[in-house]
Amino acid sequence: MKKTFQKTLIAVAAGAALMSVAGTASANSLLFPYFTTVTGAQSVLSLVNTAVNTQSLHYVYNYGTACTHFDAYGSLTSNDILSHSIAATTAGGFGKVVSTDTSTPVYFPLAGQTGFLVVSSVTAANTATSLNGSMAIVDPASGLVVSYPGISNAAVTTALVNEGDFTALADVNFALTTMPSAAVSTSWYAVVTGNMNAAIAAGADWTGKATFSNLGNVYNNDEVAFSGTVTKAITCAGTVLSTDLMTGAQAAAVGTNGGLIKTTATLASGPVSSASGVVMMKMQTVQAAVGAPFAGKQFLHRETAGF
Repeated sequence: MKKTFQKTLIAVAAGAALMSVAGTASANSLLFPYFTTVTGAQSVLSLVNTAVNTQSLHYVYNYGTACTHFDAYGSLTSNDILSHSIAATTAGGFGKVVSTDTSTPVYFPLAGQTGFLVVSSVTAANTATSLNGSMAIVDPASGLVVSYPGISNAAVTTALVNEGDFTALADVNFALTTMPSAAVSTSWYAVVTGNMNAAIAAGADWTGKATFSNLGNVYNNDEVAFSGTVTKAITCAGTVLSTDLMTGAQAAAVGTNGGLIKTTATLASGPVSSASGVVMMKMQTVQAAVGAPFAGKQFLHRETAGF
């Protein structure tokens, strides 16, 4: 019964990814700001090549707390759809959704990891609109079922030119809000964006850095401000909690009813990196105390920038 249920969830995820591809932005480098290979979860990548020729695809995974680089090359035939688990079969994945597909994916070989992925079309005669993609994630343990489009860099990426250049993703201001903690727990997975081209070409870890500040205040759920400055730094990518941007006194004053933190990320470049902004994926988990049918469900979306 359990195996049948898991296979059904995988089929739903693959179907969601296939349906959402048609409406996604297109480009030659696509950023997928969150994937997971934790036990029991399936991250399903769907890619579409609208070019008239077979395209070589460069997959660049960035994973774990150290945001380690792992890359390899696959291929996608003309006017083809390729859908596959992120995880290799040896790491709990299921492989291609359609096993007879002649395109070649690049699987991630480790279980128990989270991270982000850049996929680029690097064959000559491609265009800035030849590659589309989306990610669908099903995690029965956390209750997460989500599908989102890859983020476009809208640039031709032949022979490493423009590959991984997400300089146009320049958001640094975010209004981070939380609901009452007895009902929902909240965190963010933040990915530092910028021109990753040099790091990708060197096979090096992406080292763009963002330091988040609460700008001297946090607010409770009724507009009352409590002062105190706290910062949280991440390199490449990492998790941000609301308590990472509060002093102990601020957290106690805001209490458990939820609140608002206006945060600005200050950027710094590192070796073979040039940071330009941040993509934040908000993750909310409904607490057990809420009861059925919502308890245990997890929601993920990209945070809107600005305040």
